[in-house]
Amino acid sequence: MIVGLFIRNFKIYQNINYIPLSKGKLFSAIVGENGAGKSSILEALNSYFNNFDWNCNHIVVTSGFDTREPFICPIFLFEKGRLPSTFKYEPALDVASHFVWNATSQSFNSANRKIAAQFCEHRDQLLEEGYSSETHYLFPMGLLKHGINTPTENYFSIFETHEDEIGVKFLDMIGKVEAEALLQLVQEAYSFVYLPSEIDFQSYTKIEGRTIQALLGRKLDSIVRAFISSKTITDINRDLTAFLNEIAAVLEGYEYKKPSKKQTLFNHSHFTEKVIEAFFDSKVLTRIDGDNSTPVNNLSSGEKRKALIDVARGFLLRAEQSGPQQVILAIDEPELSLHVSACFEQFEKLREISEANVQTIITTHWYGFMPIVSSGVAVYISKIEQTRVAPLIDLRCFRDDIKKLKEKTRGVLPANIELKGMNDLVQSIIASITGSDYRWIVCEGSSDKIYLEHYFSGDSKRPFILPVGAAKNVKKIFSYIVMALDSDRDDIEGRVLFLLDTDKSFEKFDGSDGIESLRIRRLLNSSSEMKTTLVHTTNSIFFPPTEIEDSLDATSFLSTLAAFEKDELYREIFGALSEPLTVTDFNYPSGLALDLRSSDKLILEKLFDQDGFKIKFALAYVENSDPSKCPDWITDIKQFLYPPKPRVKRVRADRAS
Repeated sequence: MIVGLFIRNFKIYQNINYIPLSKGKLFSAIVGENGAGKSSILEALNSYFNNFDWNCNHIVVTSGFDTREPFICPIFLFEKGRLPSTFKYEPALDVASHFVWNATSQSFNSANRKIAAQFCEHRDQLLEEGYSSETHYLFPMGLLKHGINTPTENYFSIFETHEDEIGVKFLDMIGKVEAEALLQLVQEAYSFVYLPSEIDFQSYTKIEGRTIQALLGRKLDSIVRAFISSKTITDINRDLTAFLNEIAAVLEGYEYKKPSKKQTLFNHSHFTEKVIEAFFDSKVLTRIDGDNSTPVNNLSSGEKRKALIDVARGFLLRAEQSGPQQVILAIDEPELSLHVSACFEQFEKLREISEANVQTIITTHWYGFMPIVSSGVAVYISKIEQTRVAPLIDLRCFRDDIKKLKEKTRGVLPANIELKGMNDLVQSIIASITGSDYRWIVCEGSSDKIYLEHYFSGDSKRPFILPVGAAKNVKKIFSYIVMALDSDRDDIEGRVLFLLDTDKSFEKFDGSDGIESLRIRRLLNSSSEMKTTLVHTTNSIFFPPTEIEDSLDATSFLSTLAAFEKDELYREIFGALSEPLTVTDFNYPSGLALDLRSSDKLILEKLFDQDGFKIKFALAYVENSDPSKCPDWITDIKQFLYPPKPRVKRVRADRAS
């Protein structure tokens, strides 16, 4: 994957700039004001991978290329073991990677130390995420341009002058031939698909075009060649040559031939080109809606944008990628021309694509994605030249990262990102339930979403499930939406259920059912009924504390725990239990079924508080559990979101008269 980018004198970027793009996860959203240079990053990568024209900075254009040569130099994180068997330059790659993993800012020349420090800080974040020289290669592979019409050459940005501990320079140690081999490795390993904001939809969606071929991972000519045998080609050439000879005999002194001495015969390439042209040239992407069909080029701008993501998702999420290349999908403003109600769905698709092992890099002005995508980063690009440093905001803890960034820059950066994100998300929910019949569940954490999606997995109707990180955010969104819709209750077509845990530090919240289509409820294990119930947030009962893990099926809960007991990471915690876990009654929910001492309850709490354990447990639980066996509280949610339609009594005509 691409984890960072050195860039100089390309569009808005003067001098040397370093843009971090990932901490090892596959989703990156580049955010910032208009004119900050977000799209320039994607355009630069498109020029690098797909040989598009370089849009050089105006200083280079007006003053010449000497000492200002533009360059584009991505930093690649490449998993060891993925090298093709034909690659013979592994020692050079080891050298390059060793330099990069172990570089310090002081080992660069003084002119590059400031930018080197930015790279080293980002590289250390990769180390903190568990990536290292033992598991991955980390190396630069760039291109430098000497003039507008001159070819590019290999370039390693600030590493060109980097020296090892005995003073040997980076490029000298790798070697020129080896450097060219590294570039070839990159070109063969990655396929970069770029969807700009201004796009010719008809050409981009043609199945024989470059974009769709890259998404397919297969070229049409290889498919066509597979069903054309060499014998067929030989027979065609033999019979047609015989036919020309017959004509020459009839014409007496004339013949049909190519002016040159060498006569070209019909070959596989000729055949495949004509088959593709004849079969696919008239085929255009068409949206099917029931019995109606509409060519994508005739759709509105927003519908076209949606179709592009649908097509990309359809190809990239298919069960088996047949191509050898890793696809990198880059999209400029996927929300462009879309109604605000459709933004959430668009970004949900992008999240799915990134989770299907496709690196996804976007630019956007819609900040509502931040609570939606929990695996990846936002890259904040400042418009202010003095603060062009591009900080990474980890989407797992974006609120904390934003707070730290504000403190570090004394409030200069970032410009109200969290507020914009919350506003955009609330607007999207409001628009979706007033303009359309959308259903939502807004919950606290990502593990909550896993369980809820599991229980809805067998249903034909499924709501959007949105984890927002904490109870306070669930309450905040509820309050915003209630306030916004208080005077427009008759316009609400959809429904939203807000779901909270009952925490130890219980806080009463006035979430009354003033609007029928909005409901906020709290999970609570009822000791009298011995089941999990959904109670009003105004309810004063707050014992026992109940999280979603306490409301699960006891049998599946216990078997899932047993699997983790064998895990070395958690063996010590399980070993501290006073006695083996047992269930008093399998009809009770997990939080009431386990007969635990107070000390053992604390040990289980410690287990679930381990970093990442809730997600791991949830994923394992849904593998063990039957989604059709819904607890009562899930049934209550389904009945609220999808209430049965009232039956209309028909009056007999004779009675009516």
